[in-house]
Amino acid sequence: MRWLRSRRASAYEPLSEIASGGVGRVELVRRREGSFERLYARKRLHDAHRDDAEFRTMFFDEARIAGLVRHANVVSVLDVGEDDEGPYLVMEYVEGVPASAIVQHAIARRAEVPLQLALRIGIEAARGLHAAHELTAPSGEPLALVHRDVSPQNILVGFDGVTRVTDFGVAKAFGRTTRTATGVLKGKLGYMAPEQLRFEEVDRRADLFSLGIVLYELLAGRRLYRNVDGHDGVRRILHEPPPDLGEVRADAAPELVELVFSMLAKDPAHRPRTALEVSRVLDDVLADVVGSEGRLDVGEHLREAFAGELQRQRERSRAPARAALSRGPRAALTASVVAGVIAAAISVWASLTPDDEQRAETTPIVPAAAAPVAAPAPVPVIEAAPPAVHDSAQADVAEEAPAAPTTRSRRAARTPRRTASGAGSSKIPMWEWE
Repeated sequence: MRWLRSRRASAYEPLSEIASGGVGRVELVRRREGSFERLYARKRLHDAHRDDAEFRTMFFDEARIAGLVRHANVVSVLDVGEDDEGPYLVMEYVEGVPASAIVQHAIARRAEVPLQLALRIGIEAARGLHAAHELTAPSGEPLALVHRDVSPQNILVGFDGVTRVTDFGVAKAFGRTTRTATGVLKGKLGYMAPEQLRFEEVDRRADLFSLGIVLYELLAGRRLYRNVDGHDGVRRILHEPPPDLGEVRADAAPELVELVFSMLAKDPAHRPRTALEVSRVLDDVLADVVGSEGRLDVGEHLREAFAGELQRQRERSRAPARAALSRGPRAALTASVVAGVIAAAISVWASLTPDDEQRAETTPIVPAAAAPVAAPAPVPVIEAAPPAVHDSAQADVAEEAPAAPTTRSRRAARTPRRTASGAGSSKIPMWEWE
């Protein structure tokens, strides 16, 4: 690969470090060209890894794949290069919060995530995933891309109201240079599809299973497959019947309950075929809700709900440029700091940070018993490939609180739930988030 060296890197002024993990770090940078000024998130490998051939290959493999995805609901990678500090990726900087923070915010207030908000997040995340799944190589050959790490931390919801999928660092794609070693899982254990946990070949339907978990957690206000005892979450994914969303969300239409149920089917053949199908069902449900409630402005809702976070992010962006940022691996950010971290970079750190309970990036598992961009950003930057990241610390949430009161007035109108192949409700502590 041909690198853009110091000329390109010098165009970015480092402002502050956003996040740091075991493999790399992400920093907020600013680019100025005359009267033009814009913020970006720049990802780098730690000094200890920047000359390692395997890490470098993985870094740019990720960049090459993610750089091919151009969609309004996917975080854009805008530049790639190498300078005296090693290789780097420049990504779209997103003012907003991850989906996990939205659930946490509702938990802290003993409230439910607004139905329209959850539906819009699901719709746009599904559209972004569909764009990735349909990706083709420049030659026109399908890449059969599978994200493999869909989670609340890797779904960013901007203060502009747009949801974006990020972190393609562990994506599976035809033609990828690096390969996952046999017996090694990559991703977050609590969001993996059964076939992924069994080390079977996966396709786009594995991402739909993961998205189904995210939808359930947004609507139910709790972790679905929380790891409470060793690999208990893994066991439950493999063997526990899919939950009935209607048991925990009174305003969920039967069509929505059935969709989530099907997305969480153990057998991929019983799930929707594509993310586009998921988005269309959610679109229909949303239309009915808007017709009865009126339209919720997602951006306005988030700006009000996360006013303090928005202010912190903008204060960071106005900070004077720092001549140098401290280098090298650091401990994971605390939850309080993570609360102030939002950007494409947020997801970047997560994929780089091993999570003892949720990530299995290098952990063998024995399964037998076991900000909006409708088009490329309008900036004079060379388009290239991006990275991916996930955040374990972002998953740490509020203390357990009593469930918000809900009405069951619509339960009588519900269609009977399937029970033969797994319609039982998952009984786990409410309001817990790892």
